[in-house]
Amino acid sequence: MGYLNGYADNEHIEDLPKFRLPMLGQTGTFKAFEISGDSMLPIASGTVIVGKYIADWNEVQDGTPCIVVTKKEGHVFKRVVNRLSKAGRLLLRSDNPVYDPYEVEIEDVLEIWEAKSYISSTFPIADLSLNRLASIVLDLQKQVTTMKRA
Repeated sequence: MGYLNGYADNEHIEDLPKFRLPMLGQTGTFKAFEISGDSMLPIASGTVIVGKYIADWNEVQDGTPCIVVTKKEGHVFKRVVNRLSKAGRLLLRSDNPVYDPYEVEIEDVLEIWEAKSYISSTFPIADLSLNRLASIVLDLQKQVTTMKRA
């Protein structure tokens, strides 16, 4: 939320730390945002998302991960479904299925930054659910084989 207090203040913007990441190229305006919460797992809370400024919001492709800066929420990291031409809104989706998608009126949007990279001190946990499911299926197969023999 602190970003909202200074996003339009040129002096505040000038005082922000500057950095250069070679893999981002030399064109465009980039900014880094620290995210919080678990709505975009496996990207963990505390991760820094590096975004490229999007001037024309109509160009945002559906499913693009973005930092969306709004008047009410500050900055959020979500996948964007672009409904600007049809409804004047953006649909914001989390990668974590626990969270429902929600719409944001375009009048509430201040900036959109396309996520280009992230920096994290937390490594994602391997998805063990698939291995667990495979183990259960194997156990069931063994039980069926044993039952057929009996």
